[in-house]
Amino acid sequence: MTEFLFDEDDYAGTSVALASEVWEKKLLSPAPTGHPEVAQYLEDVRLAISQPDIVFQSTRRQDSRLFYRLDVGKKHHKGLHIVVVVKYVQEHERLRGYVSTVYLARKVYSRGIILWKKPGLLTR
Repeated sequence: MTEFLFDEDDYAGTSVALASEVWEKKLLSPAPTGHPEVAQYLEDVRLAISQPDIVFQSTRRQDSRLFYRLDVGKKHHKGLHIVVVVKYVQEHERLRGYVSTVYLARKVYSRGIILWKKPGLLTR
């Protein structure tokens, strides 16, 4: 059975989960395939889903969205944003999201459609 580090509702009330295996074996694995630099940002990942600053529709996958928490970088990552890519799947009678990947970014993704943004947040 899959173990989850968390299961949070996103901005639209849809349940989004982060599997322990995705976090430990995919995200924390060494670069270039993993993103071990996000190890200290687990709480920011959770908050990016439950309290995002901005959410974009992915231009690569119709079933995915990019969740941002702005300016959360620590130490030598100062000024960077956490980006959480969530893939949505129809399960039985409800939609459910799963964290696909997480990374730090210098800029905000600007090609996708904005699905949600924090009230008062200036964009573009």
